[in-house]
Amino acid sequence: MGLWLARHCPGCALMQRLCVGLLAGLLWLAVWPGQPVSAATQSAEPGRLALIERRGVVRVGVKIDYPPWGMVAPDTRIIGLEADLAADLAARLGVELELQAVTTANRLQRLQQGMVDVVIATLSDTPARRRMVDMLEPHYYASGVSLLHHQVISVAGWESLRGRPVCLTEGAYFNRKLVERYGIRPLVFPGTRDTLMALRDGRCVGWAYDETALLPLLQTAELAEYRLLDDSVFTTPWAVAVARGEGETALGQQVAEIVADWHRQGLLNELQAAWQLPPNTFLQRQQERWSVRDSAGDWRCQPGQLDLIAAGCAEHVVSAEDAEARYPVPPWLETLQGFSGLQLAALADPFNQSRLLGGLWLTLVVAGFAVIGSLLTGVLFAICESLLRGGPVTGLLQRLVRGFIALARMTPPILQLYIVFFGLGGLLLSGIGWSPSGALVAVLVFSCYAGATNAALLAPVLSQLRQEQPYWSLRQLLAAAIERSYEGLVSTLVNIVKAAGMASTIAVPEIISVVNTLIAEGANATGLMTLLLLFYFGFVLLIMALLRLAMGGVLRCLR
Repeated sequence: MGLWLARHCPGCALMQRLCVGLLAGLLWLAVWPGQPVSAATQSAEPGRLALIERRGVVRVGVKIDYPPWGMVAPDTRIIGLEADLAADLAARLGVELELQAVTTANRLQRLQQGMVDVVIATLSDTPARRRMVDMLEPHYYASGVSLLHHQVISVAGWESLRGRPVCLTEGAYFNRKLVERYGIRPLVFPGTRDTLMALRDGRCVGWAYDETALLPLLQTAELAEYRLLDDSVFTTPWAVAVARGEGETALGQQVAEIVADWHRQGLLNELQAAWQLPPNTFLQRQQERWSVRDSAGDWRCQPGQLDLIAAGCAEHVVSAEDAEARYPVPPWLETLQGFSGLQLAALADPFNQSRLLGGLWLTLVVAGFAVIGSLLTGVLFAICESLLRGGPVTGLLQRLVRGFIALARMTPPILQLYIVFFGLGGLLLSGIGWSPSGALVAVLVFSCYAGATNAALLAPVLSQLRQEQPYWSLRQLLAAAIERSYEGLVSTLVNIVKAAGMASTIAVPEIISVVNTLIAEGANATGLMTLLLLFYFGFVLLIMALLRLAMGGVLRCLR
C-alpha cells in the first residue's frame, strides 16, 4: 500500500506518514507519566493558604443555577446563601473574595485544576468524592433527594418509577443510585435549566434532584400544579471542599474552624431564615452539638477530632475507604493498563461498562444516520435549487429551498437542537402527546445542518455542469458533481461525526457525555480521555474509508 501511494500519490504517502507521526506523538503525551514529584518536593510546597495570602484574593466556587443557594442577580452579580458564606469566609481569612461559577458536573474538576481555592456549592459528602478532594468537617447542611412531578401524574413512590423516564441533572451523585436501586430510565441533562424545561415539556415522569433546590420551585407560579414526593431518599450531609491534600494544611484547618463558628454563632440558621428556607432539623442539631462547652470552658466539638461520631459531634460517617473499587480488575484490563500506563480501573465496574458500550453504540448510530441523511438531504436540496425549471410553483420551491439552506447553515447546530427538541418537541407533546426522542432529533438536526452545506457545495457545480453539458442526464450530472465536490463533502461529513457530542445537551447519552459522567464520579480523567481520543481518531478514519468506498459505488451506479 505504501509503495502504491509513493508511486501514484506522493503527497498522500507524505500525509500518511505525518498522520502516523501525529498519532504517535499524541499517544506519547497521553501516557507519558512525566517527572515524578518526590516526597521532599511535596513537603516543600507552602500550601494553598500562602498563595491566597500573596494573591490577596480567595477564589470560591459557588453555583448560579441553584436558588436561593446560588444564582445571578439582575446586575449580573452572583448572590445566594452560599455566596454569603463565601463572603464571610473571605472576611475571616482577611482577603478579598472572587466568586467563580461552577456546576454540578465541573465543581470538583475546577478544584482539582486549581481554578478555585475552595468550593461551597451544595456539595454532598460521599466516599467517591473524598477520593477526589478533601471534604471538611463539620458538615454545614444536609438534604435528601426528592421527585418533582405534575399533580396529574400518578407516582405512588420511588418503586413505582421502575422503567419510567425520570429527568436527572448531570453530575449529581445520586443519579447512579436511582438507576441501580429503583430501575428508572434516566434522561440526563447538562444543567438544571434544561432539566426543568424537559420536565415542563412532559418528557419525563418527574425530576429527581436535591429537595433543597426543588422546594423553592414550588413557590413559583409556573410550577403551581407540581408536587414533591412525600418521602425523600439518600439524605447526605454537605461539606466545604478544598483540593486533595489541603485538608490537613493551614487552609483546610482554618476553613474547618470557620465552618464550626458558623454553627456556634448561628450564622447558618440566620442565613437560612433570611433566604426564606424552611427550618432544617440537621442544621438545628449541628448548632446544638457544636455550641456545647466542656468543664474547662473549651468547645467540646473541635474540627480535626479523630472520631466525631464517637464524640457526639456528627451523625454521618463518610470515609474515602468506602469508595474503593467493589469489582476486581479482570486480566484483560490489567494487561491493557500495564501496556498503556493508563489508569482504567473504572472499566472493571459492569455498570460503567454498560454505560460506555451504550454510549459508544448510540454515538455510532447517531453519527452514521446523520452521515447518510446529510448526503441524501444535500443531493435533494442541490437538485431543487440548481436544476428545476418551470413556472411560479417551481420558483417558489427554489426560494424555499434556498432559504432553508441559508437558515440551516447559518444557525449553530446546538441552537437547532434546542429549538427542535424543546420548542417544536414541546408543541408536539402538548398538541398530540408525542414528540421525537433526543436521538431522532439529533439525527434530523445534524442531517439538515450538514445537508445544507453539502447542497451549497453541489448546487453551483450542478448549475455549471448543466451549462457545459446540456444533454447529460440527471444521473450523469450528479456523478460529475459528486466527483468534483468529493473533498468538500468528506470534510463536511467528518465534521458532523465530530459534532455528534452535542447531542448530550438534549439527554442523548453519547460517548462524550458518558465519559464526562464517569470522570465526575471519580474515574481517571487521563485514561478515559485518551481512550476517547483513540476512539474518535479511529472512528473518523473508518468513516473516511467507508465514504471513499461508498462514493466509488455511487459513482459507478450513477454512470
